[in-house]
Amino acid sequence: MEVKIDYFSVTFPLDCYFDELVFFNVYDMLKLISQYLNVKPFEILQQPYAQNNYHYQYLLGEHIILRLDGPMDENYHKTCHLEMKGEGCRDFERRNPDKTWIKLILTMVYLNAKFKRIDIAVDDYEGKYVTMKWLLDKIEKEQYTSIFRNEPMPIGTLKSGLTLQFGTHDSNNMLVIYDKRLEQQKRKKLCDKDYWVRYEMRFRNQVASGVITKLITAYDDETIPIYGMDIKQYAFELLYGLLDIKEENNCSDNNQHKVQTDPLWSSFLNHVSKSKIPRVEPAQIKGFESYLKSAIPYVSMFLFVKFLIVNQNPDLFEIELYKFLKNDLYFTKARFHKLNLFLSQHNLEPIDNDALGKIKKRFSEILEDKMLPF
Repeated sequence: MEVKIDYFSVTFPLDCYFDELVFFNVYDMLKLISQYLNVKPFEILQQPYAQNNYHYQYLLGEHIILRLDGPMDENYHKTCHLEMKGEGCRDFERRNPDKTWIKLILTMVYLNAKFKRIDIAVDDYEGKYVTMKWLLDKIEKEQYTSIFRNEPMPIGTLKSGLTLQFGTHDSNNMLVIYDKRLEQQKRKKLCDKDYWVRYEMRFRNQVASGVITKLITAYDDETIPIYGMDIKQYAFELLYGLLDIKEENNCSDNNQHKVQTDPLWSSFLNHVSKSKIPRVEPAQIKGFESYLKSAIPYVSMFLFVKFLIVNQNPDLFEIELYKFLKNDLYFTKARFHKLNLFLSQHNLEPIDNDALGKIKKRFSEILEDKMLPF
């Protein structure tokens, strides 16, 4: 039995606000990430295209992908995307024997990252306790419980290569059990295994963040090479939380939760306890746009009262509006920062105290003009 991280996807801010700074920030971030991953400059290849609305995409080595200058986050920062699929994960491990996955994760945390996806794979090379045939039989008899709403989807056959898919590709939890040996052979890849079944758990978004938080807080151990955590123990707990195979019974589907776990499944999972699948809800960060929306009820009430005070006279109301903007409009440093992030997203020029002073002067000129007696 072997457990490994087999997919890792994370986004983090580029910290760049204005177009003339983008290229320099892209270069600095590319240098930072490639050096951390121990990728040499001659191994960095800029690709002619970039996916997912990013402007730059680089191949670090042969398998690790870094995208830069992408969609803005809730703070109006341009974003970066680091993606490591199966071979990319193995490449990270080969290049960095002095680093653990925990160290990489913590580095991403320091960069204010959002964890988009993490896959944890359990590879069974023996079939000592359970086999694909045994699992298929249990699924067909409906002798199981899972956290998934939809029934599992069997794809293929035992002879040609069977896949049992729990969950959907757009959900935050997914479990795919498949014959990895036959899959490797179909791809004409060298495979020296007589038996190889993979239990691949895919976690996305809030659930990915929850799983990673659990790994950081509970399983950090620098004495364990590569992973720095007892990942096998936690992987079994997660797998048990996703899927519970029941012993032989005649209960209905609604009563399967009352049936004991099959001893073979319990032995396969090393007799661990079932783990609740964790999730971390995203922080409700208040950007300038949401700040404006929250202010609308108060501003609209204030303007309505002003309109009534001037006896619903549109000309007098307009004068009161300009007076309000001239006398009561002010920005703290933090509010200026939020405002300019908002303006940059809408391709507008940033505002500072000097620019605000000029605008208020313009308000004074408009007031003088409107208050003339002719």
